Amino acid sequence: MPEFLSPGHLVTEVPPQVVTTPGAPTSTAALIGIAEKGPIGKAELVTSWADFVKKFGSFISSGWLAYAAYGLLLNKRGARVYVVRTAHYTNPDDPATLTAQKATITLQDRASVPVNTLKVDALTEGIWGNRIKVKISDATKDATNKFKLEVLETVNGQDVLRETYDELSMVDTSTDFVESRINGKSQYITVTDLDSATVAPNDRPAVGTFSLANGNDGLTGLADTDYIGSPAGRTGLYALDVIDESLLIAVPGVATSAVQNGVLNYCAGRGDCFAILDPPFGNTPDEAKAYVETTGGFNSTYGAFYYPNVKIMDPATGKEKVVPPSGFIIGAYARTDGVKGVWKVAAGIEDGRLAGVIGLETDLVNDKGIRDILYPARINPICFLRGYGIRAYGARTLDGSGSFPYINERRTFIFCEKSIEEGTQFAEFENNEPGLWKRLTRSINAFLLGVWKQGGLKGATPQEAFIVKIDEELNTQETIDQGLLRGRIGLATHRPAEFIWFEFERKLQTE
Repeated sequence: MPEFLSPGHLVTEVPPQVVTTPGAPTSTAALIGIAEKGPIGKAELVTSWADFVKKFGSFISSGWLAYAAYGLLLNKRGARVYVVRTAHYTNPDDPATLTAQKATITLQDRASVPVNTLKVDALTEGIWGNRIKVKISDATKDATNKFKLEVLETVNGQDVLRETYDELSMVDTSTDFVESRINGKSQYITVTDLDSATVAPNDRPAVGTFSLANGNDGLTGLADTDYIGSPAGRTGLYALDVIDESLLIAVPGVATSAVQNGVLNYCAGRGDCFAILDPPFGNTPDEAKAYVETTGGFNSTYGAFYYPNVKIMDPATGKEKVVPPSGFIIGAYARTDGVKGVWKVAAGIEDGRLAGVIGLETDLVNDKGIRDILYPARINPICFLRGYGIRAYGARTLDGSGSFPYINERRTFIFCEKSIEEGTQFAEFENNEPGLWKRLTRSINAFLLGVWKQGGLKGATPQEAFIVKIDEELNTQETIDQGLLRGRIGLATHRPAEFIWFEFERKLQTE
């Protein structure tokens, strides 16, 4: 209430009665796995293949992360992908127990009896850092007091110049101080001044070319627990805890019951994520069915399983290679979300297209009789369709209860729940009374009306498509006294046409 002290006009503004609720992003991806380089245990955003290579390196034989990112970004250019590189921890609860190590070299100064003056580390852990060399020479302009550092990388036996830093100083008050000029800017190294006791300028690193060494990928002892990680240490999957977005999550090529159930449990626990699971390599249809139903024992509405693995033309070798499908599938999800919406499943001849896939690990799945065995087991086939090519051809979650059997239904609920949660933050700590209930009802109704108009909910009228109930029946005085505000929202979601049944009969002509 404004304070009136003398006659006159007072103009104020009131909050809008309908607060706009923007739709939450639905196609942000998250991939966890082994990479050539890059930060470990941290979710790093990439938006292009060039960006991925810059931060995490290219294709390697020890992991599938790069192949998944390649397939995802091939199917949806400009997709947002959070990448978590993993390695072995002796204790996943403690990030300090990471066994991966950065390649390093300690450079000595120019004193008559040289002492250590500058430590050079690879930017991130891994054996990739063993390819890095630093070349030290006198500075171009001030050759008496300063020095030049060049970063070289050995590629196919040749040293390739990657970065040059000239006119560097070992004086920490200088604007050209070596740490200030290099750290946070170099894509290859960090440096540490070791505070040599030698009097300047002989505290500069000695001239020469020096190789970094002892980089370690930390893959020895790598176990399922390293992929799953720990909420206490925010390792593995739990590195994604800092990302407050709805995520499509995969651990490419790691098809173990422990890891895949861990991903499903993580998605269900958050309530705003959906998992895409790969099949084990070399599984027959019967083995894949047994894996899902028995070995894995999967039962979740927050994930889907695809079979079989797929063949691509390996960009690294130019030869055919079998790779996990999850990255390509997520790319199809993201592409379909952008064109038709989260309420349309990425399957079938139009939306099930998997760019970059040229074949299947087994062609048995092209037999409808085989698919008749797989699909009731909640396995989504990837198969070749004559005239259309290879397509994702299933719409089932891993739900064994029947509450959310379809991918698009679960993802529609995730989208609406996340959007409404974020769009109703204004209500927190407001007085819990009918005025607030009406304001919430109007805002949620407006959002769901927009979803319905886009085709996201079924029904000829908004009343058939959704209900929003926030009233005194739900919010009794006892509820209000507990600090609770309750609402009930019902959504009429779409179900895909899985089975097309046409009945033909012979039409008899009559006289």
